[in-house]
Amino acid sequence: MEPARTPFTAPLTDSAPIPRLGLLLGALLILLAWLGWHAPNTGEIALPWPLAAALAGAFVLGAAAGLLPGRRRQRAIAQEQLALASAGQDLLARIGTDRIAAPADPALRPLADLVNTFADHRQAELGRVSDRNNQLALTRRLTGWMYWEQDTEGRYTRLETETEEQSLLARSLLGRTRWECGGIQLGRSIAGAAANPAPDSQWLAHREQIARGKTFSEMVWSAPIDANRRVFIVESGRPRVDQDGRIVGYSGLIRDVGGALAAERATQNLMTALRVAPEPTLLIEATPGLPGWRVRWANAAACAMLGRTDSEILTASPDTLFGGDNRACIEAIGGALASGRGVRLESELADRYGQTRTASMRIDPVLPLEGLQPQAALSIDYFHAETERLREQAGSAHRLLSEQSARLSELEQASRELESFSYTVSHDLRAPLRVVDGFARILKDDFSASLDPTGHDHLNRILTAASRMNQMIDSLLSLARVSSQPIVPGPVDLSLLAQQIVDELRSQEPQRRVEVSIARSIVASGDRTLLRIVLENLLSNAWKYTGRTDPATIEFDCVRDGASTVYRVSDNGAGFDMRFADRLFGTFQRLHSANEFPGTGVGLATAARIVQRHRGRIWAESAPGEGARFHFTLNEQPASPPAH
Repeated sequence: MEPARTPFTAPLTDSAPIPRLGLLLGALLILLAWLGWHAPNTGEIALPWPLAAALAGAFVLGAAAGLLPGRRRQRAIAQEQLALASAGQDLLARIGTDRIAAPADPALRPLADLVNTFADHRQAELGRVSDRNNQLALTRRLTGWMYWEQDTEGRYTRLETETEEQSLLARSLLGRTRWECGGIQLGRSIAGAAANPAPDSQWLAHREQIARGKTFSEMVWSAPIDANRRVFIVESGRPRVDQDGRIVGYSGLIRDVGGALAAERATQNLMTALRVAPEPTLLIEATPGLPGWRVRWANAAACAMLGRTDSEILTASPDTLFGGDNRACIEAIGGALASGRGVRLESELADRYGQTRTASMRIDPVLPLEGLQPQAALSIDYFHAETERLREQAGSAHRLLSEQSARLSELEQASRELESFSYTVSHDLRAPLRVVDGFARILKDDFSASLDPTGHDHLNRILTAASRMNQMIDSLLSLARVSSQPIVPGPVDLSLLAQQIVDELRSQEPQRRVEVSIARSIVASGDRTLLRIVLENLLSNAWKYTGRTDPATIEFDCVRDGASTVYRVSDNGAGFDMRFADRLFGTFQRLHSANEFPGTGVGLATAARIVQRHRGRIWAESAPGEGARFHFTLNEQPASPPAH
């Protein structure tokens, strides 16, 4: 709307000096004529009144002739004043930019110059505005930013576009709010939306934010522009206020960031892949002076290898990371970085705990940018040296496997021979033994009257030896079965088994007075049948070798020894000499004569074999006349190999 024009007026100039003088003279002549007309008649020559009137009229006509050009000039000046006023009004209305001609009256020329100065300034301002509009249009076109305005309800009322794609987005947004056009809020920054998008189609937090009149920035959201396509945009805005300070809407900038969002997502995916990559990787950068480089980034594998956090790696010097003894390697890395060429190196690297390992390193330069320090990816491969070591171990393992295969064949052959031996013992050896025992008993029953005491003694010896031989065969078969019987592991209550065995021993010799102490709730993992045989042999031996001790005491308990549990069977019986302890667990090895304590000498060998099959150890402590204590363990973990 054009502003109302204020009338511009200028005072008219005074009449010219000549018309003013004519009027004065004319008045004087009229006065003289009047005086001459009314003067008394004294006889002197008097001016006739007609002549005086004529002179006065002539003067009046002359004065009028002098006054008319002045009036015309005044009208010309007034017209020039009106032209100046009109030009000023045009400038005030911001529609006039043309200069005006210089007026004829010198008094009006300063005013004309002022108007022309205003016109020059107006023309320069319009040029600057046009140039600024062109700059803004170019900026919007190159950067993709669009200016927008919204009303108090959050509806878009204005969107300035430069491209067809922007116009398509503007048409889908104008007249609607973000949540009315199907928009989905994704995050508060491009990096945040790419790393951890939090879709919000209700816009609850944002609607509360604009309801409180808060400024927002870098808000990332997606909007549909047609039935099959959505765009990803970033937006910033601030409230618009009127003269009274009331919020009348919002204004801000918006642009499409689909490409930037995809690039950020790809970058974050790449960094995540590098961070979790199994190969230790460092991003290094050249620095002035020695050693010539520093670490700018490290992945998780590198942190684990060096035994440091990523912040510690970034602040540590190469000497700290690789050790002062690796100066040659550190300088070689700096030289490769400075020359921009890939290099492979091998060196001994030590972590912060002093553990040293052989590493193969690869330096891959990154394409440099002009003006920036050269960078490279430093990959550290422990697996190369490990592979060589494993290859050597594989050869040794292959040889060992061949040896084990041969040994397995031998064991299978020995097992078959053992089975054949067991069959032979149980059938072929028992047959003649039964014949000897049978005929000896016939002689004793049928011919005992004809035999003298010496003959009876010989027959008794034969029968005793046959019985002892039969017991030894049973013991050998039992040992063979123990060695070949498969183990069925499970929880075994050793305290309960020990109590059952002691109860059986008491039932066989109820007259004996033996004090037995069994610890409660001793549970182990193993084969129940085989572990019962172990306890039977150890408790039977304790019961047997305390036969001449009164009162006799037997104890079964366990103690912790590091990571292992040691089970113990103790007694206060006859004991034995530790000098012969190496013979204790051998087959048919006895430290006491059969006359003192009966037995076959296979029980402890059987117990030792069962303990070994349960990955345990068995040993004894004793002294003659001071009793014995047998110890055994089960399921011991193998010792860890020494660290290299």
